[in-house]
Amino acid sequence: MEVSKEEFSKRIKNLQAKLEQENLDAYLVGNGENFYYLTGLAYRPFERPFFLIVPRSDSPTLMVPKLEEAHARDIAGVGEVNAYWEFPAREGENWFNVLQDLVKDYKSLGVESSLPLNYLRYLPEVVAKDLVEDLRLVKSKKEIEKIAFASEVADRAVEVLVGNSAEGVIALMAIANVSTEVYLKVLGKIPTANLMVTGSTAAVWPAPISAMPHRAPGPFDVIKEGVPNVALATVQSDGYSGECERTFFATSVEEKSKKIFDDVMEARERALETVREGALCSEVDLAAKNFLIEKGYKEYLLHRTGHGIGIGTHEAPWIAEGYDKPLRENMIISIEPGVYIQGYGGFRHSDTVLVKKDGYELLTKYPRELGKLIIPKK
Repeated sequence: MEVSKEEFSKRIKNLQAKLEQENLDAYLVGNGENFYYLTGLAYRPFERPFFLIVPRSDSPTLMVPKLEEAHARDIAGVGEVNAYWEFPAREGENWFNVLQDLVKDYKSLGVESSLPLNYLRYLPEVVAKDLVEDLRLVKSKKEIEKIAFASEVADRAVEVLVGNSAEGVIALMAIANVSTEVYLKVLGKIPTANLMVTGSTAAVWPAPISAMPHRAPGPFDVIKEGVPNVALATVQSDGYSGECERTFFATSVEEKSKKIFDDVMEARERALETVREGALCSEVDLAAKNFLIEKGYKEYLLHRTGHGIGIGTHEAPWIAEGYDKPLRENMIISIEPGVYIQGYGGFRHSDTVLVKKDGYELLTKYPRELGKLIIPKK
């Protein structure tokens, strides 16, 4: 399931074609996800930055700390490796001295908009353009394979979360064994998986805090009967991501919850019905959003309908009103409209979705029907 060196070389050539279009002599990559996309090298920089310098016509150069030199030579799919000693180092041997020397002959240098501002003082005049993110929008056959497997792992993680849940259970207990199951499933399929870019974020939000989807569950948050709980797993498997999320219930479902659940699922279906090559991302968002507003939930909406999934768990394209770019075949997105009623609970499913020419394919397959999401009392 590894990305070949030929594919990494093709990605570099695609970036160089963009440099030609933008009339840039070279491009400086420092963002970790973009670096991984172009080279296959994953890292945690701490105070020692990593850079990839891609000239318009010559071979790229990886600039890494000496500590990572052998690792970079062994792993990187493209480029020559140039190592600097350490940070801090004596004058002339710091990373910025090496970087200045590597870029000194370029009259026009492109950089990512995410480049830290304090790095700019070491560089000549630069042009901020996010070119690599554009290349990452449409997934290759190998990337789709890797994301489909990460989605399968996310399904398994949600299965464990829901299986650990029941009325009266402390929500934090639901995460027991999730990480182990993720690693076992990934390593069973990809024994050589890079564990630096393998792992999961998983939790159960019981009502009423399920209405605050980014609030961490605490030790006194207990799963109650009849009201909405949300199980979420975002998985990164050997560098690529998948996301699955389900609203579920313990023992029974209140009529109020059933009505909201059904409305959110209808909004989800309306969004999915619009997904195909050429559909505007904003149109997909509005298909769900407008339906929920018509049903009276305007004050209970907190976010867009979805986002791109790839190396990042959140990346372009954005399935949002105001993002009027068309979907393209082999993009991968989430579809996850939600309703959040403070003091009562939140309702949201999230699926990882492959955009096809005439529709879509769900890469996450965990059950969505209400009857399969009611957990009996233990």
